[in-house]
Amino acid sequence: MSRLFGSSSGSVLGTAGSKMSTFRKVTHCIFDMDGLLLDTENLYTQVTQSIAEPYGKTYTWEIKQTIMGLQRDEAAEAIVAALELPLTPAEYVQISTERINRVMEQCQLMPDTEKIYENILRDLLKSYNSPYPWPTRMKVMGTTEQRTCSILVNDLKLPCTVDEFLARFRRDQLLHLGRAPLMQGQIRTPAGSVRAERLVRHLHKHNVPIALATSSGADSVEVKTKNHRELFELFGHKVMGSSDPEVKEGKPAPDIFLVAAARFQDRPAPDQCLVFEDAPNGVTAAIAAGMQAVMVPDPHIEEDQRKHATVVLKSLEDFRPEQFGLPAFT
Repeated sequence: MSRLFGSSSGSVLGTAGSKMSTFRKVTHCIFDMDGLLLDTENLYTQVTQSIAEPYGKTYTWEIKQTIMGLQRDEAAEAIVAALELPLTPAEYVQISTERINRVMEQCQLMPDTEKIYENILRDLLKSYNSPYPWPTRMKVMGTTEQRTCSILVNDLKLPCTVDEFLARFRRDQLLHLGRAPLMQGQIRTPAGSVRAERLVRHLHKHNVPIALATSSGADSVEVKTKNHRELFELFGHKVMGSSDPEVKEGKPAPDIFLVAAARFQDRPAPDQCLVFEDAPNGVTAAIAAGMQAVMVPDPHIEEDQRKHATVVLKSLEDFRPEQFGLPAFT
C-alpha cells in the first residue's frame, strides 16, 4: 500500500487506512518531467556512465541521487567533481548534450528493452545462485555487452568465464528481444505506462490549470517531447530551468516553482499549487516554495529523503485528487 505523509495542515493516513488524511485544497498543479512524465532517467544514467567509463569511473546510485533534479550546468559541475573527470563542466555539457539528443530522438521508437535486459541478466545470475545487487546494476548500465559480462563475472565471482557468460547472455537476448513490444508513443512512469497521462488529461478536462516545471533546457525538452506534442500542449505553460533567465537557482532552490506559479494567468499564491515530483531535490524545492508536494520516487531512494514530501506514492495511479480539493476520477 502506498505510504502517505500528512502535511503540516493535515493528519497521517496510516497503513490501515482508518483515518482520512486532510490536506490543503489547491487550485493549480505543477509537474516535473524527467522520471515522472517521461521515463528518461535510465537514459540519462546510461549516457553519464558512457562518458565516465573511459576514465575508469562508475556513476553510482549514491552520486545519481544527489544530481536528480539539478539544472544542466549544476549537474555537470557536480558530476565532474564527484567522478573526478578530466573534463571541465562545459566540456561535459557539450559531450552529454550531443549524446542525450541522439538517444532521446530515438528512444520512443525503440523496443522497450530496459526491463528485458535486466530480467535476462537477473535470470542468468539466478542460475549461478547469485543475486543482482543494485550497485552492480548501476555499474553495468550504459556499458557494452562484453564489459557488462566482465563486470558481472568478476565482481560477483561467478563460476564461469566471461566468454561463457557472454554466450549465454547473447543467446537469451535473441529469445527475448524478438518479442519486445514497441513503446508506441506511450508516456511511462517508473511504475507503469499511462498513469501520468491519465492524470494530466483528467486535470485538463476539468479546467484545472497545469504547468510543467523541468530542470531541462528548451532544446532538450523539444527533443524529448516531440513524439508527445499533443499531450504536452495541454500544459498552459512550461518553465525550463536550464534555459529560463528568470530561474536564477535550480532545484533544491524554490525558484522554478515560484516562476511557474507566477506565470499562471490568475497568479495563484504558492499554497494553492500542488507539485508532482520524483526527485528529493524537486520535493525540497516545492516545500521551500510554500507548496505541497506529491512524490513518486525511484524505489531506491532512501526513506529519509522522502519524509519531507506531503504525499509519497508508489505510482500516480494511487493519487486521489479529491484529497486536495481537485475533481475526483470517475
